[in-house]
Amino acid sequence: MPRLQRVRTLREWIVPPLPEAESTTPSLDEVRRQVRHIEIRARRALRDAIAGEYRTAFRGRGLEFAELQPYNPGDDIRSIDWKATARLRTPVVRRYVEEREQTVLILVDVSGSMSYAASGLSVHDRAVEVAGVLGLAAAAANDIVGVAAFATDVVLAVPPAKGSSHVLRILRDLLTLKADGRTELARALRYAGRVMRKRGVVIVISDFVATHPDHIWEPALAQLSRRHDVVAVCLRDARETTLAQAADGSIVHWGGAERGDMLLADGGISQTQERELESERRRMLARLRQCGCDAVMIDTNEDWIPTLVGLFRQRRSRQ
Repeated sequence: MPRLQRVRTLREWIVPPLPEAESTTPSLDEVRRQVRHIEIRARRALRDAIAGEYRTAFRGRGLEFAELQPYNPGDDIRSIDWKATARLRTPVVRRYVEEREQTVLILVDVSGSMSYAASGLSVHDRAVEVAGVLGLAAAAANDIVGVAAFATDVVLAVPPAKGSSHVLRILRDLLTLKADGRTELARALRYAGRVMRKRGVVIVISDFVATHPDHIWEPALAQLSRRHDVVAVCLRDARETTLAQAADGSIVHWGGAERGDMLLADGGISQTQERELESERRRMLARLRQCGCDAVMIDTNEDWIPTLVGLFRQRRSRQ
């Protein structure tokens, strides 16, 4: 088989052409089905783990006065309201509750590289699912949630609002977007800095693929992290982080739909390449954390809820 034809055959094996129906905008019934699926998964995660961990990992801006209550033995005497005590002629204490309401902006990458799917869910589908679960967790904690989807530029912006119904509307909007275009992450990060005027939480969901050497996003991410609480969720398809055995015995690694590069190697050096892929994974996480944000990397075929719970617990232990 000629080399060019062999490479083309391997590329089709790695990234099989999508059927024409799947390249179009999903039907309303399909969007509703996907939203319902994400909602069910999110409700289960909120019940089992995410809700409490999210609440403790992302605390509110402070404490606000709730009410006066009679003093009971064991109450901190520093909480006694002396003016009210004198007026009522009985000791009373001031009770405070956490001021929970804060703004959460979820940045979702919908560029061309997010459309890749070796099998099962695409990176874009997983990104929407992660956004949905985190958005519903924020809504359950009484936070206000907004979203900005981006590729070459911001293509969807939903202002922050309260409530789970608002988050479900966000999911419907995200699912109707087709992953396309280049990744202009720095532009999206600067956009987040402009619209987030008060300190809040910014969750960036992307594969962090930069296809041009001038598309450097680290300075913009570092600047955003100095003003806000930033969490980076780096998503990759399993085929982008591991090597696979091709039909003819060679080793194949797909570098991403947007980059379009591909590694062909002899099976004898597969262990070396596996180590290089793991090293690339560690370097990406280090780049993200050096910008001052928390970061996790998630493969599309893994159960990612425990990964996020682990991140939230790390944040809680530092507080």
